[in-house]
Amino acid sequence: MSDKRLLYIENLRVALMGLVILQHAVRAYGSTVWWFVRDGQAPLLERFTAVNSSFFMSLFFFISFYFLPGSYDRKRFLKFHGDRFLRLCVPLVAYAAIVSSAMMFAYFRVYRNYPAVSFFTYYADYFLGMGQRPADWSGPVWPDVNFGHLWFVEHLVLYGIVYSLYRLLTKKREIKNGPARNRRELFFPSTARVAFFSVLLCTVTFAIRVKYPLYSWIGLFGFLQIEPAHIAFYLSMFFIGIIAYRNDWLAQLPGKTGKLWTVIGLASATVIALFPVEGKYFGGLNAYSFAYALFESFSCLGLIIGLLYRFWRYCNSQSALMETLARNSYLVYILHLPIVVLYQYLFSFAHLGPYLKFALVSILAIPSTVCVSYLARKIPFVAKYL
Repeated sequence: MSDKRLLYIENLRVALMGLVILQHAVRAYGSTVWWFVRDGQAPLLERFTAVNSSFFMSLFFFISFYFLPGSYDRKRFLKFHGDRFLRLCVPLVAYAAIVSSAMMFAYFRVYRNYPAVSFFTYYADYFLGMGQRPADWSGPVWPDVNFGHLWFVEHLVLYGIVYSLYRLLTKKREIKNGPARNRRELFFPSTARVAFFSVLLCTVTFAIRVKYPLYSWIGLFGFLQIEPAHIAFYLSMFFIGIIAYRNDWLAQLPGKTGKLWTVIGLASATVIALFPVEGKYFGGLNAYSFAYALFESFSCLGLIIGLLYRFWRYCNSQSALMETLARNSYLVYILHLPIVVLYQYLFSFAHLGPYLKFALVSILAIPSTVCVSYLARKIPFVAKYL
């Protein structure tokens, strides 16, 4: 695998960043799960959320894990973890301690019917859980401490540790460009193999959802935020991303496979959009849950392959603007949520429909977050590591 920049992957990451902002912008108006602001319900936006959830975080994991082996090869164990500590762990802890606590305190004051307390009292008693849990606690979890949308970063930290320990213990060095001397080269999987893996992924996911339905979260080890209903998707991307790197799959994608799986992904996503938003589809030992898991698996792999192919084929160059956006994409991910929630809260006072509010929040949040991230990069630490 060459360490040459893959411009189409950078462009795809920018597009995914925009999709993440839209996904969080829609939560106030088209989602059945807990959110900071609840401001009406729009059925079509619920479908938008369902389709996005089927693939976009899995694609984020794939891209992140694709570049993991090369990063380890260049830096080795100590520098690899030193850089990841500064890039991942520092913003993770800072966000939870400062931003997340402030957002949850605002939610506590505005939406919870508990006696007003100071921020410091809230921080100790409710956010850190040092006080007694109220009998009528409204959740979503106790205590309020959480990493918010940076649960993704939590997983990157954990999987990076697992991968680096594997490399350290096995003394294994990744093979880059050129003939594969010590291994058998794996070509991009055929349509039949992708379809087989989709069914396998569906089966594992369906089994997990018997106990943990869609949109339910647990705290593993008391801090690692996990949505079990999608964990098979994310773990599979961990292995597929590494295999793809070792075999240089992203250097040139097969057109026939890319076109076919684009169609399969779009067709599966359309079916997901038509499913009723009902609990029996989200989990349990029933045919509805199996069908949902099946189409979600095909949507996931189909849209991932389709987007990779389309961006490789048609978006494999960069303008100065796109290069700037790509450079800021990780920082945009970190910073966007409080900006989105602030706009959602402000528009909750406006007498407008949920679709219009979603559009306005999205239109304002995307450029606002980009501008804030651009200014934040003036800080030397941020510019170097984020």
